Amino acid sequence: MRWERYGTATFFVVFYLVVAGSNGWGFLSFSNIISVLSQNSHTAFAATAVTVTLIAGQFDLSVGALVGLSSTLVAVLTASQGLSLLVAVPLVILIAAAMGLLNGLLVTRVGVNAFIATLGTGTAFTGVAVLVTNGELIFTGIAPTLISAMRTEVFGLRLVVVYVAVLMVALWFVASRTVFGRRLFASGANPIAAQLAGVPVRSTTLTAFVVTALIACAGGLVMAGNFGSANPTAGPELLLPAFAAAFLGSSIVGKDRFSVIGTIVATFLLALALNGLDVLGMSAGAKPIFNGLVLVCAVALTQTLRRRSARRN
Repeated sequence: MRWERYGTATFFVVFYLVVAGSNGWGFLSFSNIISVLSQNSHTAFAATAVTVTLIAGQFDLSVGALVGLSSTLVAVLTASQGLSLLVAVPLVILIAAAMGLLNGLLVTRVGVNAFIATLGTGTAFTGVAVLVTNGELIFTGIAPTLISAMRTEVFGLRLVVVYVAVLMVALWFVASRTVFGRRLFASGANPIAAQLAGVPVRSTTLTAFVVTALIACAGGLVMAGNFGSANPTAGPELLLPAFAAAFLGSSIVGKDRFSVIGTIVATFLLALALNGLDVLGMSAGAKPIFNGLVLVCAVALTQTLRRRSARRN
């Protein structure tokens, strides 16, 4: 048992109990927890997307913008252009895949640093979202079928929560039970050694960027349907909590490496903690401060655990 892992989990448990004890135990009620899960499903998709490229040893700072762009495009195509979902959704998926391919090519073929490449493309993606909406929010006209697909409840759970569970199981299987998953971890752990062992590092990394973009696109569809609206500038705000969840999940669940399951668990731990800040009546500025501190602490904790693991090995 490591104090780092259990200390982090204990912090969240104690925080939840303090919030519940201060403002009524409704905070920890089943209905409130399910509500938090539902409202933050798109964040779970964004955090999972980030995790895929982190496993490959890369950063994708365009994920939040891709979520926002996908949400905006599906809203514009169905609300403003009158396209059916059968046309709009595949079109948005193709656009997202092309964006992911662009990121991957810039990093693996052109040789641009992933941090710089995706920072630039992410800014451009947000600009496109603002351009197609003239900077305006879309509140009406989004396909009712898309909204129903996200808001319908099954056994008291919104379908968006079920989609997150399906995503978690599917990516866990790919990461731990397939050749691509093993190549992904090998490429991220030591690309030179992986290349010498016959792993196609460049094509694996390129595929990781495309997969990341597709997951971010799914997050955008979830966000548009779940909220019934689209905000062209909402995506970039997801980037900080997404990375915080990925590193936090690595430190408490991921056995010193990035983990899809750990990321999703951490996403909802953070979401419930932020809901607790609302319950306590904290100002709006408390949330970014909390997310920022969690990210810094999680990265520091992850590095500490990895150094200790390296010394043991």
